[in-house]
Amino acid sequence: MFSVTTDVKAWTRKMNRVNKELLPKAIVATVNTAAKGSLARSLKIIRQDFTLRNEYTKKSLIVWTSKYKPGRSIDRINAQVGTKSPYLPIQETGGVVRAKRQRIPVPTLAGRRGKWRKPIPPALRMNRMGRIGTAGSKFFFLTSPGGKKGIFTRKGKKKIIKVRDISRRSYRVRGTKWHSRSTEYYRQRGTMERIFIHHAKRQLVKIK
Repeated sequence: MFSVTTDVKAWTRKMNRVNKELLPKAIVATVNTAAKGSLARSLKIIRQDFTLRNEYTKKSLIVWTSKYKPGRSIDRINAQVGTKSPYLPIQETGGVVRAKRQRIPVPTLAGRRGKWRKPIPPALRMNRMGRIGTAGSKFFFLTSPGGKKGIFTRKGKKKIIKVRDISRRSYRVRGTKWHSRSTEYYRQRGTMERIFIHHAKRQLVKIK
C-alpha cells in the first residue's frame, strides 16, 4: 500500500463524500496500472538484456490484476506481476544451478559460433543431437587433455570441436535484477500517488 499524503487524503475525502465505493475502485485501478506498467518494463528489459531463442521467456511473464468487489476491505486489494518460467527467478537473484541427474551440458563458446550472446544453432541443441556416440551420430563423448568431459563433433576431416562441456554438476548464474528493475519506478511513492489521483478523478467524472 502506498503512503497517504495530503493530496491523496483530499481526493479520498472527495470520493467518500460522493460514494464510499469509489475509493476501492480507484485503488483497484491504481494497483492494476502499476502491475501492467511493471510487466511492460519487464518485457523491455528482457528483450534488451537476454538472448531470446524463442517466445517462451516473454510469454512466461504474467500479471495478476485485482477486481473490484463491493464491500471488500481495501487492505486486501493487490495486483501482482511475475513469471511462470522455472529459470527466470534465479536470473533475478542469481545463484547456483545444480544438475538434477548427472551432469549439466553447458554450451561452449564454439557451440555458440564464437560469441556468447549468440543463440545455440538448432543442430547443436541437445534434443537435436540424437543418440550421442552411436553409429551414424555426428557427436561423440571425449575427455579433453585437461580432464574435462565434453560432447564433440568433427569440423572437416581433421578438426574436432567441443560443443558442450559436461564436466560440471553445477554452474553459477549472475543475478540481473530484471524484476526489481522493472518494478522500481512503480514502487516510488510519487508514482503511486500520481496514478491514484488520476484514477480518483476518473471515478468522480463517471458519476457526473
